[in-house]
Amino acid sequence: MGAFEFFTTAELRARGETVASIQETIRSGRAFRVIKGWYGTARTPKDAVLAMRMGGRLGCISALALHGAWVPPSGGTHIVFPTSASGRRSADRERGASVVRHWSAPAERTGSSFAVAPLELAIADALRCVPPHLLIAILDSLLFRRLISRNRLEALIARGPQRVHHLIAHLEPRSESGIESIVRYLLAVAGIHAAVQVTMRSGDRTDIEVDDWLVIEADGRETHAREESFTRDRVRVVRLMRAGRIVLQFAYATIMYDPEFVLQAIRDVMARHAPLA
Repeated sequence: MGAFEFFTTAELRARGETVASIQETIRSGRAFRVIKGWYGTARTPKDAVLAMRMGGRLGCISALALHGAWVPPSGGTHIVFPTSASGRRSADRERGASVVRHWSAPAERTGSSFAVAPLELAIADALRCVPPHLLIAILDSLLFRRLISRNRLEALIARGPQRVHHLIAHLEPRSESGIESIVRYLLAVAGIHAAVQVTMRSGDRTDIEVDDWLVIEADGRETHAREESFTRDRVRVVRLMRAGRIVLQFAYATIMYDPEFVLQAIRDVMARHAPLA
């Protein structure tokens, strides 16, 4: 079986499969034909199938998600098309699909040898596509999840557009969630230094801490889904406040869709309480 549950005719033939056995596998429902020479199974990513049938390959944040990176909510499937007529003609083949199109020169690709853009090509796509406050979260997750070395990632960023070069100085492999990275980056751009993953004397850990008195918690979508987890977190917040911290908690949706509110709220609290710290 190939990567991401794709496999090619050549791979199957190398394993001793014949035309007849491949056809039998398809008839039995254990596999299906994606495009000529490519096959998938029930576990093959649907977005990648869509991309191939449209004449491209899955790229950018859609590919990065399959590679294991944190990615923001997407308004569509990111597909890389070659700068060829075939890719353009098939761009609207799948009606109703929400697609973000990327166009790539042949020299930048490895032809049709992959079903999903390799990690480094997907990173290069994202560097050109994603706004910095979301991009830093993706890059941090690559380091935190050990999907790429820091040296290699910095080299890729340095080869990317000028607008992303400053992100090298903001990489933080200790950030455990994308929304945590987003808040930290917003603070840094605003000139507010923040420490991440600070361990208190009580043993509690904070997502982000400013000036040893302001704690900022970024609550993920699933972090507090269960009542037990919710209760435990409330107790932890009380302990932090008893230790003299002021705690601000922001939900996933607030950070993702209203980052200006988050930043302004932090500024307001700092302006009002900093003299008392």
